[in-house]
Amino acid sequence: MQPALRKHLAKRSDAVSLAVVLAHLAFVATPLYLAAIVGPSWLLVPLWIWFGVGMHGLLNLMHETAHNHVFRRRWACELLGGWLLGPLTLADFEVYRQRHWRHHRHLGVEGDTKDAYLIDVRGAGMLRFLGRCLTLREAAAKFRSTRGTGDQDAARSPAAWLPRVVVVQVALAASLLLTALVARDGELGASVIAAACAWAIYAYGIASLTLFVASLRTIAEHQIGDDGATVVGRAALRNFACGPLGRLVFGCYGFAEHATHHLEPAIPSYRLRAATEELIAEGDRSLAPRAGYVATLAALAARTPERRAALG
Repeated sequence: MQPALRKHLAKRSDAVSLAVVLAHLAFVATPLYLAAIVGPSWLLVPLWIWFGVGMHGLLNLMHETAHNHVFRRRWACELLGGWLLGPLTLADFEVYRQRHWRHHRHLGVEGDTKDAYLIDVRGAGMLRFLGRCLTLREAAAKFRSTRGTGDQDAARSPAAWLPRVVVVQVALAASLLLTALVARDGELGASVIAAACAWAIYAYGIASLTLFVASLRTIAEHQIGDDGATVVGRAALRNFACGPLGRLVFGCYGFAEHATHHLEPAIPSYRLRAATEELIAEGDRSLAPRAGYVATLAALAARTPERRAALG
């Protein structure tokens, strides 16, 4: 790391980080508890969209946790990732962390654990991919790829992480049922149905919309286009110019500064913008923010087959 960047390694106070985490968790969980209150209704559709898209931000938070950047103490990051975020996303946090570090070490070459950025989104490709996500075909394929016998990281025994999933899922289901009971003055039958609807939004939201948004983010970050982004093997590296909404949906926790993160993964997400500006000022124009996520995806979708073949 360049000596001038070492000042960006300083972590903020744990109190500030905890407040951010709690606020984000509340934002993402709110549609689930609203669903438990309203029960079967057309309102479940917008609540599903809210949760499914919003949950992607917690995946970004899990990434920040895997780098041990959320709290100053490693054990606190382990607790957040291994006992809350992993079980909430139905993932083995340690497997996720090991696979992510392999992605850093082997970006764009053999051994890269991410391949979502290779999805063809030209023309109707993005709509076809959305269909695969909504029908859960993509979730099934993702599960097979990460838990397959050939994956050296996923070979851990389920006993190492499944109990955590059970504890968190039971607590979530119980809290949804309690919310429904309070909203219905203790009427058990209707409350069970309402809580089941809320939990269905949770499970289907993660397996469909959250996976879709996470894949789109990865495509925008790493799929090779014609915007002059740095190319490493079969992957591109970009920083993004995005507003508050784009940062909330796609780029929170430093993902909008994704190229800088790959260059200096030891820098916490909340320091990446300042580090990026400093590197650009020193002459590294490759880190200059490009278009936003949506504009980048639109440009990738508009490429001709000839241009895509030329870019590899």
